Amino acid sequence: MSSLLGIRLRTAREAKHLTQVQVKRLTNINNKTLSGYEKGVSEPDIDTLITLANLYETSIDYLVGNTDEPTPPLLKKEKPGFEEYVLSAPNLEDAAQRIAELQNKYYIDRETFIRLSEMAYDRHGSSQAKSISKTVYIKK
Repeated sequence: MSSLLGIRLRTAREAKHLTQVQVKRLTNINNKTLSGYEKGVSEPDIDTLITLANLYETSIDYLVGNTDEPTPPLLKKEKPGFEEYVLSAPNLEDAAQRIAELQNKYYIDRETFIRLSEMAYDRHGSSQAKSISKTVYIKK
């Protein structure tokens, strides 16, 4: 049994700022089962491993130790340029909606969220941005 798998599962989960309970809600994998995986007490089957790799936006090869590169090549190509996506919005409200979409889809961290909000504010020059950044971001 590989303890590397458990370490990488935990590291990948924490990199997405997710708790085991949140992973349970998103995947239906019991948080006690997930804890067992992370502690190296048990190993997930292939379907569960695929589910977790997709949620954590990493590759199975990374999780099991075949590579040290956590981001799968296809995901690197598919991820939009966050800044370009937000700044191409026609107004501040649309920019805020795009930031919320990114937060939900890619689990962007708080720092990225704030940086994107500030960019939207600078681009659209409205005092609404500060209140939007406080109300749209929901820490998961």
